[in-house]
Amino acid sequence: MPPSASDTLGQLAEQLLADSTALVATVLDEIAGALPELAGDPRLRPVLAATVQDTIRAGLAVLGSAAPVTGIRAPDAGLELARHLAQRGIPISVMLRAYRLGQAAFQQELIDLIAATHADAHEVAAAARDLASVTFSVVDAMSEEVVAAYQSERDGWIRQRNTARLAKVTALLASRSVDAGGASLGYDLSACHVAAVLWCGADVDEDTRLPLLERLVPAIATALGCARPPLVVAPDASTLWTWFPTATGPTDAVAAVPGTYAALGDPAPGPAGFRRTHQQAQQAQQIAVAADPAHRQRVTTPAQLGPLALLAVGPGSAAPWVQAALGGLADDDETAARLRETLWVYLSNGSSLAAAAAELHLHKNTIQYRIRKAEQVRGRPLQNGRIDVEVALLACRLLGSTVLRPAPELE
Repeated sequence: MPPSASDTLGQLAEQLLADSTALVATVLDEIAGALPELAGDPRLRPVLAATVQDTIRAGLAVLGSAAPVTGIRAPDAGLELARHLAQRGIPISVMLRAYRLGQAAFQQELIDLIAATHADAHEVAAAARDLASVTFSVVDAMSEEVVAAYQSERDGWIRQRNTARLAKVTALLASRSVDAGGASLGYDLSACHVAAVLWCGADVDEDTRLPLLERLVPAIATALGCARPPLVVAPDASTLWTWFPTATGPTDAVAAVPGTYAALGDPAPGPAGFRRTHQQAQQAQQIAVAADPAHRQRVTTPAQLGPLALLAVGPGSAAPWVQAALGGLADDDETAARLRETLWVYLSNGSSLAAAAAELHLHKNTIQYRIRKAEQVRGRPLQNGRIDVEVALLACRLLGSTVLRPAPELE
């Protein structure tokens, strides 16, 4: 319970309750001067004025009666103002700042009035302490309520807007009629697009998944050099579909944060490109999700997938084919993993022993020995189905144990 107000403060509060018109006007002018975006809106100004008046009267009532702040509620006008801000996309921080400005102006006015009574310094100091304690408690209690009202309204508004936008996007992806300019989406469909599918891991709390992914969107937009905002929809509570207006393909600068994953498509123009790049992103996501968690990449792109994009229809079906192509090299053990890595680097460097040795920091003879060993473990020469070997090695790198032959259990 906050400390009781002094007698002088209590008497002054009772007087102001009888006529608070001038005090309300002073506080409202202070807020209007600092926050023109709030007070300058003709639809918001009356609600703001009612909020200031009701908040001031609630504070004066507490000061005048020395009643506890416990149980004080935000005025209906304040809750209405919070909902209006949510509907307009104005940050709740604007309203919280209005509260702080109003609190400061209210306190200053009352201190000036107390000082004008010729109270001694001790009385003024005591009144100031009580005033600061009570007004802080009142504003703190009301702030919690208005933030909750804002968030509830904002969540509902976002869901409603997302539902309408998702329906239009789904229609476009299905090649049904959507205005060619994308005006109803607020997005230019004639531009070049890079689609992304963003999702969270199972270890991320459900309530924080979409907010976490929403924070990832501007980071990717910056990495892709987007000059205009992307189109974002949420097909479910753990996924975002995003289209970035850019002709820049995914680069190493695109990175996901812990707990999140991203799959991107290549740049493609127009409505047809809008669909094509999204399809690529979905294929990349399917491959990424099929990987065992230890090998799952944070960001997956078409360039990384190569021919594995053909497996996106059913990535789980890759295991038998990979094991057949690699023979013993598909065993899930350290020896096979070392041979697979050596073989991958060797083939990726144009079958150059010197280049592979330099990349792996090994002697050329060691690389040569491992390649011969890999052929032995595989059961046939490398040149026998070499393209299959390269694709199968790529699958191992991206999917990990999902496509490998499990090591036998020890009895």
